[in-house]
Amino acid sequence: MSIYNNLIKNNNIMHTPLQLPITNIYGKGDYSVVVHLGSEQAPVNLLLDTGSSTLVVKEGVYQTKHDKQLTPSAIAQEVNYGIGGWNGPVIKSGITLSNYDLANKSKVGSEQITLTKGDIAVVSGKQQVATFGDADGILGLAYHHLNKGFNLTSYFTQQNISPATTYPWPFSDASETSPTSTDLNAFKKFLWQYPEHDIVPYFTELEEEHLVANKFAFYSKRSSIFVDEANKDINIATSPIADIEPLMQLSENQGALILGGGEEQTDLYQGEFQSIQVEHDVYYNVELVSVQVGDKPVIKAEPLEQSHVKSYFTNAIIDTGAGAIVLTATIYEQVIRDLIAINPSYEALLTPFKDYKEQYTGVDASLIELDKWPTIYFNFVSNSSNANGEGHIDNEEKPTIQLACTPQTYWQLNCPTFGRASLKLLSQLPQWPNQSIIGLPLLNNYYVVFDRSEDTNGVIKFAKQK
Repeated sequence: MSIYNNLIKNNNIMHTPLQLPITNIYGKGDYSVVVHLGSEQAPVNLLLDTGSSTLVVKEGVYQTKHDKQLTPSAIAQEVNYGIGGWNGPVIKSGITLSNYDLANKSKVGSEQITLTKGDIAVVSGKQQVATFGDADGILGLAYHHLNKGFNLTSYFTQQNISPATTYPWPFSDASETSPTSTDLNAFKKFLWQYPEHDIVPYFTELEEEHLVANKFAFYSKRSSIFVDEANKDINIATSPIADIEPLMQLSENQGALILGGGEEQTDLYQGEFQSIQVEHDVYYNVELVSVQVGDKPVIKAEPLEQSHVKSYFTNAIIDTGAGAIVLTATIYEQVIRDLIAINPSYEALLTPFKDYKEQYTGVDASLIELDKWPTIYFNFVSNSSNANGEGHIDNEEKPTIQLACTPQTYWQLNCPTFGRASLKLLSQLPQWPNQSIIGLPLLNNYYVVFDRSEDTNGVIKFAKQK
């Protein structure tokens, strides 16, 4: 894939879309991009996540003590992703994205985007880095509401702590006035005593600095690492990352992130785009109307429970950082029943995956005859400007579009090892509202453009991959 020199004119500023290679190796299926940080241009692999907004990195690969551009602040952050979380200081330093040869770990060409003083959160504790798998952190691509920090200036003044900054991190041990940061829940309560500080997310700052147009595109093929027969001794769940990294060479484990563009990358998609309305700019909130398994009756998606509307807003989000499609408990149970109704023998294959950890064991792939499994259709409220094209469905209240999740993507063959298969449909997470998380298994079927410049909150455009 090459970098395109198409120019997009926006507010009299000329933007060149930058196409970056991405891989699902470090995120165990989730995709990451190489970002260079600080004066040393330390390369780090950050997971691409439209379900969060913080650029966060663990210490180690990015060694803050060597960064001559680092500027500390009085801001601390705490983020919980539902599964795993972290806290730590917020610093400012240089952040660069450039075309990068992932296999040879070297920059290619001169095209790059540099933010000279961007906000970077640094994880405070070693036990918290498990949140990122084999990646070095997360690049959140959602909006500013999810990028909350806390200004601890008054705490430092009261405690006569100098310098009055969160870096170096002063909360490794508990004291009379603060808990240890290793206790995530207790430290969260401590932070909430202090003034909120709204941190501008990385992509938003790129757009506000007129470095890119206000859109990005995402191209992916799988939601689990593909293991070929030549590497059949590799087990994604247990093998060290040094053994897994060679799988980066396989095209199935590659993808692309296009910053500041999308539609001009005509080598990546075919046909017309369909657009989903972004209903709220917290996550990429969308409205799921229904789900349908093959030609089975439509499963209505219930509205988000009223008690959760203030915090979660809609009944679904589009999330590049989710390696599965997480359905509400009601929809999930009906989808499984419909699959079993198509073929009762499917029950033995589906039942183990009620435990999400079974993804890391899988079932015998030879038992999964993909051509006999149905496509699962997802119907969303569309952008009002959508033409009545392929996949457009008439709805009594709102126009909708239909997106298809094929068995080739909701089943992932040859993972976690060669000859095994994993189901990428999950039921509602514990303590999560009745909100479906539409992750990679659906996105893998499309070339996806997150166009934040259209309408109030933006639209998400889907075109079939070439």
